[in-house]
Amino acid sequence: MTIMWRVAAMAAFLGVLAACSGETPEGVRSPTPAVSPATAGPAAPTTSSTAGQPIEQSRRWKDIKVPKLKRASGMIKVKALGRRDAWAIGFEDGAEDSEGVGVLLRWGGSAWARVPLPWKDEDGLRALDVDGQDGVWISAGSKIARRSGGRWTTFEPFGIAENYFFYDIAVDKGRAVLLGDGPEGPYAVRWDGRKFSLNSVGDGGRMNAVSLKSGHMWIVGATDHLECQGVTAAIWHTDPVHTNWYMDDGLVPNVPGGVLKSVWQIDPDDVWAVGELSPSEQERDSQSGRCIDKPKSDVPPVPLVMHWDGAIWKRVKLPAWNVSLTSVTAAGKNNVWASGVGPGGEIAFLHYDGVKWTREDRRVPAASYVNTTTIPGTPDLWAVGTIDEGRDDAQAFILRRR
Repeated sequence: MTIMWRVAAMAAFLGVLAACSGETPEGVRSPTPAVSPATAGPAAPTTSSTAGQPIEQSRRWKDIKVPKLKRASGMIKVKALGRRDAWAIGFEDGAEDSEGVGVLLRWGGSAWARVPLPWKDEDGLRALDVDGQDGVWISAGSKIARRSGGRWTTFEPFGIAENYFFYDIAVDKGRAVLLGDGPEGPYAVRWDGRKFSLNSVGDGGRMNAVSLKSGHMWIVGATDHLECQGVTAAIWHTDPVHTNWYMDDGLVPNVPGGVLKSVWQIDPDDVWAVGELSPSEQERDSQSGRCIDKPKSDVPPVPLVMHWDGAIWKRVKLPAWNVSLTSVTAAGKNNVWASGVGPGGEIAFLHYDGVKWTREDRRVPAASYVNTTTIPGTPDLWAVGTIDEGRDDAQAFILRRR
């Protein structure tokens, strides 16, 4: 069971309701892997190889108790409003042929606690973002919920229409943009504070993540070549002046095999996107007509980092680390973090301080996915994810770096 499979299995919207949130603090400790120290030398952004050098096993990433979940659990995304307020989404009771039940968690300053979902059914959650001091947005299938003033309001942009689902959301100052997929392919939905509107981004691309700040919206993903001959990294953009999304190939370098999975805006002239060079072949699905990836398990992942400086996107050179990057976050121009999973299941955290890239690892039995975010007002970070995803004994984990 992959995260994207869980997303595709989400059901259509069933109703509108509002409810207050509640919390139960029962918890158990997330799995604590053995940590062995090693040494690693710093690497500049332009360094192309550090092969053979050991990677530091960081002791700064500490396991935090996860509320008691049913077997086959995992975490998908985490966002923080401040030192004493953070939110995370995940799943429990999953299986190879089941997406599992959605789980919503909240950090109150001393422990993570479960929060009841704002709808009666328990679809899997996929999208989460926070806004200001009291704004939380989540989605499950084609359902959307917004928390403000301690209460939830739910929406149904597609009514009772089936086969629509959301998988990412970005919010800023009361506005939001959501990415989804439906019968006619990927789409973007905007919320202007009063109503939703549907935008077809088009271009036959895969839209994996979205960021919204100061009216600038960035979508990252990939486009499929004709005849399913691979993918190329793709980036779409719109700003406060324009209403339509556009993809200017002249501003984005050609990265064959590139798939971008996460994007973060520091400001409109400083944007980061991460992913990997896909080690997969493709074939066309006879029913949907879309290109389907056939991963090569014997090919180690190659990280992909790209940066927007206000004029052009550039591919950032990294040391020779084998990591599939799944998230990026930043606390400032000289404090950027990317995270992902290595070929041995190790969790890898890559840090850019404005001059050089360094790497910290956190050994686990076999991580499948990790998502990381900064904590406003602090130098700390949260990271959540899943160990052995797709197995009956899959486990959720939560880490904090101080």
